[in-house]
Amino acid sequence: MTLPDTISADYTLRPSELSEVLALLVEARQPTMVWGPPGAAKSMIARQVAAAANREYVDVRALLLDPVDLRGIPWRDGADRTRWAPPVFLPPSDDPGQWLINLEELPSAVPMVQAALYQLFLERKCGEYELPEGASLIACGNRETDRGVVHRMPAPLGNRLVHLEIRVDARDWCAWGAANGIAPEVLFFIELEPELLHRFDAQSKEHAFPSPRSWEFASNIVKNRNGLDAEVERALFRGTVGEAAAVEFTSFLKVWRELPHPRAVLDDPENADVPENASTLMALCGSLYRMASDVNMDAIVTYATRLRREVGESLVGACVRREPGLQRSPAFIRWAAAKTR
Repeated sequence: MTLPDTISADYTLRPSELSEVLALLVEARQPTMVWGPPGAAKSMIARQVAAAANREYVDVRALLLDPVDLRGIPWRDGADRTRWAPPVFLPPSDDPGQWLINLEELPSAVPMVQAALYQLFLERKCGEYELPEGASLIACGNRETDRGVVHRMPAPLGNRLVHLEIRVDARDWCAWGAANGIAPEVLFFIELEPELLHRFDAQSKEHAFPSPRSWEFASNIVKNRNGLDAEVERALFRGTVGEAAAVEFTSFLKVWRELPHPRAVLDDPENADVPENASTLMALCGSLYRMASDVNMDAIVTYATRLRREVGESLVGACVRREPGLQRSPAFIRWAAAKTR
């Protein structure tokens, strides 16, 4: 009998896949552990799943807990019996609402805290306390290989959870960024250099490194730079995404900012020059993407058809991710129809 090759199989999930699977497990009240490298948007996805399901999101930092925090403070009732007051971060047992409780940084919690969670994850109880019907439990954390403060998860706790691992994906992140206000400069740089979205080396001594989280920080710097000196800006990027990514991004921004106004392309898309330099072309596409509207979508599609296929598709795709309504424009419909021929 030939055994399947499980060693080379990739069981990691893109953020969009993780959102879908996590929503299913949350609805089924199945406790789940989401593993992934630092800055991979694990917590953000958990929040989005809660929002989409109209659940109240509760962020509990397992790293900050002591075992006694879960059971609560003892008190004496009227019959002189000891009872425990459950912690405020857990919803009342009789609460009729819908909840998603995320035990953040669970692998970083000390072993005694992890052990104290056995009953909560399996039986939905902790001593006298019981989770309400509408509550679901998940946990997030870094892997042992991520150079964080991580304790090996006890086998009995691990066996109480479904384990998922996130994979950073540039296409997913750019789609999210286009809908959530990430600076066009950052989006088009990542489309040009997708391997720089996340580059983490557990052996590196550098404090900063590129990740979905740190590129969001870089986007905030770009949008609020207010005439910063170029060297100061580069230092900020170095402190946000690390030196190697900062050097490449700074070079990209220099090209982006020296481009002629994209209005020339919109005014005459059939004859406007197509830059030969890849960075210059992507920067120009980024400017066009930022200006896309119902009025000029026809000109953008016309220009996109003159570009290399992957670049043209990137430009038009970015436009409709930013403004989904543009998918109903006659120009986009003609472009999509031509692709299927």
